[in-house]
Parts: sequence; C-alpha cells; structure tokens
Amino acid sequence: MITKNLVRKGFYADSVALMRVARELSALPGVAEASLMIGTPSNKALLADSGLMAAEGRAARPEDLVIAVKAKGPREAQAALDQAAKLLSTRSTDS
Repeated sequence: MITKNLVRKGFYADSVALMRVARELSALPGVAEASLMIGTPSNKALLADSGLMAAEGRAARPEDLVIAVKAKGPREAQAALDQAAKLLSTRSTDS
C-alpha cells in the first residue's frame, strides 16, 4: 500500500461535499481508503492516526484542503488524486 496526499491551497468546500468525494475515491479500483479534510491541526492528527498522512499533507495550513488516499500502488493513488481534483473542479463550478 502507498499513501499520497495532495494539498489544494486556500480551497474550501463543505464537509458533506468532501465526504461524497472521499466515498467516490474509495470506490475506485485499487483504492483502500480516501479522505478529504481541511488542514487544521486536529484534522491532520486524524489523518495521521488513520495512516493517511504523507509529507505533503503535513505542510498544509488551516486554510488548505488535504486530499489523502491509501492505494495498492502509485498509479492507483495518483489516479485517485487526479479524480479528486476533477470532482472538486466540477462541483465548484456547479450552480
């Protein structure tokens, strides 16, 4: 298993939207677990405790979004991060 994080600087979405994206990512082939959380100290501690924290996520600030995935390998992890970016982009432009 590999854990990867992507940090979106200054990005906000409500927690329900983030949970929906996490659920969609977790359903992707080769993805064991996914979580999207704002980079507060307490959220980063939760990610670390669940084994979803990587170096990129540790650098996140409270106004940043941490996208965290645990996957079978690097290709699956990157595909999940790419899908998260796509889903967040699509949802942020929905009216």
